[in-house]
Amino acid sequence: MSGQATENRDNNADEKALPSVTIDKKERSGRLERLAVTTGNLLEQADAIVYALVGVCFILGALLALGYTFWSFSNSISGILNLPSKDSNQAPGLLASTIINLVSDLLLVLIIMEVLSTVIQYLKAHVTSLTPFLAIGIISATRGVLSIGARLSIGNVENFNNAMIELGVNAGAILALGITLTLLSLATKNTNA
Repeated sequence: MSGQATENRDNNADEKALPSVTIDKKERSGRLERLAVTTGNLLEQADAIVYALVGVCFILGALLALGYTFWSFSNSISGILNLPSKDSNQAPGLLASTIINLVSDLLLVLIIMEVLSTVIQYLKAHVTSLTPFLAIGIISATRGVLSIGARLSIGNVENFNNAMIELGVNAGAILALGITLTLLSLATKNTNA
């Protein structure tokens, strides 16, 4: 009987010890949760700071690219206007190339601004969208088409077949990305309706 009483006392002692173990687990769990929340908040703030710095770099890059575009265009135009009279027959081709280069450089600035708009959207809503990246792809392919057009217009194409293949690939990319953009906008409208 004394063995049974000792056993009962041990069981009662175990039962009394269990709540303190449970409290320790709850307390530890609460600390870990607070640590996770605090760490998550700090990382979100660091993420926002990095995105903001990248955004500032993109706007500076866009301004520099835009400045360079206008500088290059004005230098090309002044070079065309100052051509000797014996080379004046080259002026139309050079002018076409200069205008195409201007448009291509402006499209580069537009690409930078599209990426910047993605950064701004992320900073405001903490979500990213596929649409700006599709637009960037379309603009990039359009730049490729313009580049090939410029080379063809001034007769500066070493391999005509490769230029045509590149033109077809860029046109196909524009078409595919345009269809994707249209389908995505239709899906978004149907989801919101």
